[in-house]
Amino acid sequence: MEYVVLACRVLVGFVFVASAASKLLSVASFRSFVTATRDMAVPAQLAPAVAVGVVAGEVAAVVLVVLWPGGVAGLVVAGVLLVGFTAGIAGVLLRGKDQSCNCFGSTTAPIGPRHLVRNAALLAVVAAGLLCQTPWESRTHWTGVVAAVVAGLIGAVLVLSTDNLAELFARGSAGTAEQAPVPDGDRTAGVRVNGRG
Repeated sequence: MEYVVLACRVLVGFVFVASAASKLLSVASFRSFVTATRDMAVPAQLAPAVAVGVVAGEVAAVVLVVLWPGGVAGLVVAGVLLVGFTAGIAGVLLRGKDQSCNCFGSTTAPIGPRHLVRNAALLAVVAAGLLCQTPWESRTHWTGVVAAVVAGLIGAVLVLSTDNLAELFARGSAGTAEQAPVPDGDRTAGVRVNGRG
């Protein structure tokens, strides 16, 4: 169980480090996030304060995931933030608004159902990290620790690559559709039509 908790802590910590860093990378990045916050139906006058609160929460989640015993407090903070993010994304989708996702910095990728799936997966990781906590300490082996850290990092990279992976699969399926062979009957029909024309 300790290895599961460690993998969850690494995944959540890495994702929230990337999220906070992308917003604090530059003044322009933070302004872009404030705009995205306002577009999620947050009143314009409150958007800067909400944006600051979100970034502060992300930083707090990382610190607590690393320093708090079992990372419990950090996982709870991360869970609360994820519920808020999910509600904001769902609101955008329900309103049918075409808005880009600024979760990990400025991007042109529009918010879509995949972002709800991603957040649901992250919430499942948070839940696993909390449910697998044990009241006793057991002996851990370095190979298990390394495997847990690697698993957490791989999971975090997949989460952070959600938009890129979705775009890659979309291109692949579009290419397959274009290269799909035309049935012989359709080809013959096409030749006849062209002959008549």
